[in-house]
This record gives sequence, structure tokens and C-alpha cells, in this order.
Amino acid sequence: MAGGKWMGWWGHLGAPVQRGIVIYSLSPYEQRAFSGALHQAVFNTFRRVSGQAFYVAVPMGIGYAVYSWGKKNHEFRLSKEGHKYYEGHEGTA
Repeated sequence: MAGGKWMGWWGHLGAPVQRGIVIYSLSPYEQRAFSGALHQAVFNTFRRVSGQAFYVAVPMGIGYAVYSWGKKNHEFRLSKEGHKYYEGHEGTA
């Protein structure tokens, strides 16, 4: 007893019965939890990747162009032609 009043068993605290509440349920044998999951995953992934491709591909393309130009320029400066071309330009990078 709490405060002179019996509160009832666990979960039944003496409140009036609720009316007008409808509960729907589906048998676990009738559910298809992964229905269409693979199909949706493929097209959703394609949609997300294609939406972000511009933001990734352009900087990667610029980065690759700078890298390949720098590598080619470095190889040229180490060659005989590069030494001959930059012979009088010692202060230039």
C-alpha cells in the first residue's frame, strides 16, 4: 500500500480502461522485411553518387592534371634539354 491506497499489480495501476485505441499488427510470417531492398539500394546509391560526382570528379581531375604536369616538368628539368634550357635562368623556379 502506498499512501493508504492499493496501486494494483505491476502495469495495472487502477486507471480506467482506455477506449477508442485501435492497434494493428501484422504476423511476422506475412512481413517481407527486405522486400525490394537490393533494388532500392542500387538505384539510391546511383542517384546519390551521380549527385555528388561533380563535386568529387572536378577537383580530382584538376589535382591529377597538376600532378602530371609537375612530374613531367620535373623530368624535363633533370634531362639534358632541361639543363640546357634553364642554364641561364638560375633564379627561376
